[in-house]
Amino acid sequence: MKEQHQRTLQALFAHPIAQNLRVAAVEALLAHLGASVERISDHRLRIQLADGDLLMLQGPSGLAHPHLDPDAILRLRRWLQNAGITPDHPTPPRPAPRGEQARRLVVQLNHTAAHLWWLEGEAVERSELKPHGLWGAGQRLSHRHDRDIAGQRVPLDHAFLEAISEAVGQADRVLLIGHGHGQSDLRHQLQEHLQRHHPSWLARLESLAIDDRACSEGELLAEARAHFGNAPHRHQLHP
Repeated sequence: MKEQHQRTLQALFAHPIAQNLRVAAVEALLAHLGASVERISDHRLRIQLADGDLLMLQGPSGLAHPHLDPDAILRLRRWLQNAGITPDHPTPPRPAPRGEQARRLVVQLNHTAAHLWWLEGEAVERSELKPHGLWGAGQRLSHRHDRDIAGQRVPLDHAFLEAISEAVGQADRVLLIGHGHGQSDLRHQLQEHLQRHHPSWLARLESLAIDDRACSEGELLAEARAHFGNAPHRHQLHP
């Protein structure tokens, strides 16, 4: 991203809210991100990203007011963040492929390991992630009697959750398979971790609650393919 656009994006996310953010600079940034910007009236903007996300924004009126007001900045900031665009991630995500063109990830979750299957067409690639912290030592966070030396609940293994999150970030669609309820369900803890650290990735998640302990790998993948759909809709891939 060009330096002037990066500065504009940083200004949109600045705290406290910027007071001198020019509309012309914001329009140039949005054009760089591939968005279309249309002036509906002297002070109303219609902004649309390439993936279809639309925002109607109240802008300043006339040349005497060239800066966005705080309310407009906050609305634009939230809209960009929901689209996965932040100063740390300034490139808009590509539209997710559908059907068998999508890079689909199946994740079987428990507190001792995360089993991952990557599905691309008929190909399957398997991998596994294991915790190395307290969970790796056999501590189960879902049990009230598992407490640390200070008498508190054993802390979350954030490194393990982040490793799973990084895999989620590489997929177009993600199916979480597991069982349990509330805090005993690692799917719930992963979703909370994503909400705090990678909120734009939450939209990729789908969940399937089954008793996976009694399922073979073949049965799990059959359930996953049935969930994703075995009659994929093709569309032209974008370069």
